[in-house]
Amino acid sequence: MTTVEEVLGRPDQGVDRRAKRVAVHTFRPRRSWPAVITGLVILVVAVVAAAEVISALAGSPLRLIPVGAATGYAGATTWSAPSVQIASAVLALIGLALIVAALTPGHGHWTALRTDDPALVVGLTRPALRRAVAAAAHEVSGVDSVNVAVRGNRLRVHVRTGMREAAGLPAEVTAAVERRLEELAPLRSMRIATHVRYAEV
Repeated sequence: MTTVEEVLGRPDQGVDRRAKRVAVHTFRPRRSWPAVITGLVILVVAVVAAAEVISALAGSPLRLIPVGAATGYAGATTWSAPSVQIASAVLALIGLALIVAALTPGHGHWTALRTDDPALVVGLTRPALRRAVAAAAHEVSGVDSVNVAVRGNRLRVHVRTGMREAAGLPAEVTAAVERRLEELAPLRSMRIATHVRYAEV
């Protein structure tokens, strides 16, 4: 089978790096739920605050927020009070958790493939990658069934065989999977773990 590299040829290193950056950015999982929740909370707080200010300026405050009680408490409480320190620590932890959630990539559903062209981005879904790897493993002589699991950049290939003993079968399956990955040319290198279940004696 012809690989992507054989079709397109060896690119310039600068172009290759730019193509990798574009592919990584395109298929980088987005943390949409934390952003949506944070945006909704900020929107609700802003709407309530605006309603309080506008109603107070109009002469009939809504009093959705107990501003008077909060003002009295803030005037009588020092920064060294345990309640203030605890509230500050909680808010700092919430902010830190939001930063970590924003910086940590989510679970992607696509595997970016190398194209060596910044204008061309190609990706393979996880089910399609599993099928391609399973088909390659199934071509090995002696393999009866294959189950593939993809987690990040790790591939777990579980093989069933009717043979009771085949010392070289795991290596043959791993080699077949590696050849298929070379043809697909994923952007990130993938680690392969092959497990063979033999026929019971």
